[in-house]
Amino acid sequence: MTDHAARRASIYALVASMLIALLAVGGTPSVSGAAAPFKMKALFNVDEASGNYAAGGYAFDVDRKDGFQTVSIPAVVLKSLVQDGRLGSIAFVPAEAAMNEDGEIIGGWPADKDALYIDKLAVGNVPIYSNQPDRPFHFLHFASEEDLYYSYTINGIEAKDCGAHGSKCLAFSVAGSAGASWMVYNEPIDLTSVADSDSFTFRLDLSSVRYEDWKPSSSKKQPGPNEAPPATVEIGPGKTYANINDFAWETLKAGDVVYIYYRPEPYREKIGIFASGTKEQPIIIHGVPGPNGELPKIDGSGATFRPQNPVPNANRSLVRIGKDSKGASYVTFENFEVMNAHASKKYVNASGALASYGFNASGIWIDNGDHVTLRNNTIHDNGNGIFGTSSMYVWEGALIDYTSKDLLIQGNSVYGNGNVGRMFEHNSYIAAIGTVYENNHYGDLLAGSQGYGLKDRGAGTVVRYNWIEGGRRQIALDDGEDTPRIVFDPTYNTSYVYGNLLIERDHLFDTWGDDEIINFGGDNAAVHDRHGTLNFMNNTVVTYRQQRVYGQDGVPGLKDPGRTERTVLFYAPGKHVDARNNAFHHAGANPAPLVITDDDGTIELRNNWFTTGYDYDFNEPSRVPAKNIGTRTGTDPGFIDVTLGVQNYKLKAGSALIDAGANLNGAFGDLLEKQYALHQQSEKRPDKGKLDIGAFEYVKNGN
Repeated sequence: MTDHAARRASIYALVASMLIALLAVGGTPSVSGAAAPFKMKALFNVDEASGNYAAGGYAFDVDRKDGFQTVSIPAVVLKSLVQDGRLGSIAFVPAEAAMNEDGEIIGGWPADKDALYIDKLAVGNVPIYSNQPDRPFHFLHFASEEDLYYSYTINGIEAKDCGAHGSKCLAFSVAGSAGASWMVYNEPIDLTSVADSDSFTFRLDLSSVRYEDWKPSSSKKQPGPNEAPPATVEIGPGKTYANINDFAWETLKAGDVVYIYYRPEPYREKIGIFASGTKEQPIIIHGVPGPNGELPKIDGSGATFRPQNPVPNANRSLVRIGKDSKGASYVTFENFEVMNAHASKKYVNASGALASYGFNASGIWIDNGDHVTLRNNTIHDNGNGIFGTSSMYVWEGALIDYTSKDLLIQGNSVYGNGNVGRMFEHNSYIAAIGTVYENNHYGDLLAGSQGYGLKDRGAGTVVRYNWIEGGRRQIALDDGEDTPRIVFDPTYNTSYVYGNLLIERDHLFDTWGDDEIINFGGDNAAVHDRHGTLNFMNNTVVTYRQQRVYGQDGVPGLKDPGRTERTVLFYAPGKHVDARNNAFHHAGANPAPLVITDDDGTIELRNNWFTTGYDYDFNEPSRVPAKNIGTRTGTDPGFIDVTLGVQNYKLKAGSALIDAGANLNGAFGDLLEKQYALHQQSEKRPDKGKLDIGAFEYVKNGN
């Protein structure tokens, strides 16, 4: 999150160290069950600084069927594997894992297993983990080389209801790689008094996670810019407080409604919201528009902050909602123009000096947020437009463990964010459980930026009724690398994307993944991917990418010379996409080939429309979809006007998309209740019987 390269290097270094010299010692212990064995190894006493651990390890077989099994290691063997008779840490790895010449892990966890659960660890009669209120260890973590404020565990959590008898247990995501986090005991366990005849025992389950089925709730009402409860605090010209930070934000409490009034001069002030409302008494920060609808401007250029309410990581945000030590819940932030939290700008630091923002500075940063709504804002010219984070890390010996959840990103205009030549900053980037994006207008990023439109690393993600235009990818639904609590959430594996307009302009990027509209799965080899289903329904996808050959056609210097430019709809390696009632069209004088996928994902097609001449897989023409029902093709989908500058993607009379959709029966039957309305709104989708293909429903004389 703070520095992907540094973080991954640390993780890969540990994985490599765990794969070197895995020496099988001891015999096969007692394990209940015998069918389909898988060989594992317990390792001991890691050095946190170097990643080196005690020589050897203890190999044992486990049953590959789901369910807890008891493993027993003789104490005399355990003593021989640790120094000075002290057990300091434990980890579990596949015993036959290795790294090939390409740096790929082979012989790792079984592909059909998602998680490793550990319960009831004991040495002799002494429990060393058995659902204690205060666990006696921490998970091994790594600090970012550039930002020591953050450090990260790999994948260990204490989870509810996963133990052998429904109690808490330790959980690790395994995701086909080679290790699970080290459990490092706060006080090493002295084994000198343990009899050789005793055993080190634990319960282990190498399991397939049973993610629960779920579907999104109905869309939320979007109040207009003048709809809010009466103010309890007023800020602006002629009000109680002239400036934002004249108000004591540190006294903010449940039920407060803060009105900030428009003025021609921007408010050059940071805002820190570190308080919690309730469902009945939310905290509302409400921008009051000017006479012509102008939103109050919050400008990061030259911004100051209130000394009594300091904003942590001041170089990384303009508006901060929540922080690791104090979350924010039931907060609504609406009707503002938020801009210029960008590396090209400076703010005033705590010493009163000008300081530069970081590349990853954000217009609005939600950190440790619960039931936070961002509504009707215009967010532009920042590093990240919207940033939402969750974390699990150790800081000065204390475990910091929080997960943002139930975020509503509604009716915002987000554009012009990012950094020239960088791919790590985006119009929005959120890692939370239960984020809903609806009615937003995502425009192009900063010219020269290589970021995405909407990037999400969460669970239970819903993207509906949005206009998303620009970015290397319009939507990226990646793995939950911020905290394993996201990975273990029941909604992690399934996402919903429906009723959106996804527009790709003719961008040129010298970057991997530049030709894909949406990806689903993950991009971090050490984190469990989303392995469920991307439900992709009634979207309108239009690309203006033109055909050219890399290294030729006036674009020398691009990677992969000789490669033909193309537009790939789905990048979902090893994943499942259920695509229904979508319109996929390429436009322009010489459009690039339209390709459904270029990986080994399983794509099911039902009642979609494609421009004639599309490929399922450009590189392997013989491949076909897993299902292909009701597919239609043509040269003109029947949009009113696809010309750039007009872009009216509603349907005209006679469109081939009218009444050509499949009814969304069963679980999806009541999802498609609205459609996007220009701009930053939605409206009821007309119900005239049979569904049309795409994001809009045709109504005679209704366009």
